[in-house]
Amino acid sequence: MKNENLESEIIDRLKSKGVEPLIGGLIPEKYTAELLGYSPSYFRRLSSGGGQVIPYILRGNRRLYRVGDIATFVAKTIQ
Repeated sequence: MKNENLESEIIDRLKSKGVEPLIGGLIPEKYTAELLGYSPSYFRRLSSGGGQVIPYILRGNRRLYRVGDIATFVAKTIQ
């Protein structure tokens, strides 16, 4: 599956939950965890402990994830 298709699916799923990606396609950690099937608390512990699943961007004390990075991670795991 191409990343463009995955990115569209990610955005559609977020919109169905009432979540709009931030400028640059950034998504808060809670919603990223839910999209990937992780509990938000487990996902946060992974990232805090250096075992991040995908790269993140720090803004203040919040971790934000790019739609493109999420799509790349998903593409790798479904092959």
